[in-house]
Amino acid sequence: MTGLGPGEMAEVLSVQSAEMLRIWRLARHSKQPDMLPGLSDGALESFFSALGPLLARGAAAGEVGAALAGTLRLPPGGAEDTLSDEWEIARSVLRAACESLGAPEPVARWLDAAASAGREAVLAAAGGRPGAPAGLVLLWVFSGLVLRPRTV
Repeated sequence: MTGLGPGEMAEVLSVQSAEMLRIWRLARHSKQPDMLPGLSDGALESFFSALGPLLARGAAAGEVGAALAGTLRLPPGGAEDTLSDEWEIARSVLRAACESLGAPEPVARWLDAAASAGREAVLAAAGGRPGAPAGLVLLWVFSGLVLRPRTV
């Protein structure tokens, strides 16, 4: 079986964005079962939806960050480690998709860079830093949010 080219991969990402979000939710839940939904859940829906169209038009992977919209749930003390972990799970979902579909190396690198751009955009928004996507809305959660210590 030969792998998919960039155009076909963009189409798969567009058609399967909801399925990729579902897979991310399952994987994220296995890491933080006491926390539903994930902190980045709202932003990751727009992330997975943006990948196919951006890849199809040849956009730079960094443009993914500006395409993010939705909610970020944050505890009062912040949660950069948990947010980073959630985006690492998104990166793993994309790597698995690339492996199973035989995506060419440039597409796999683009998706990896897109996940990094998404993570950086979310961390910028969570930290109140300039350049954060205007479409991300911070929701401060004061109860019912249990973050487990990061395991290495």
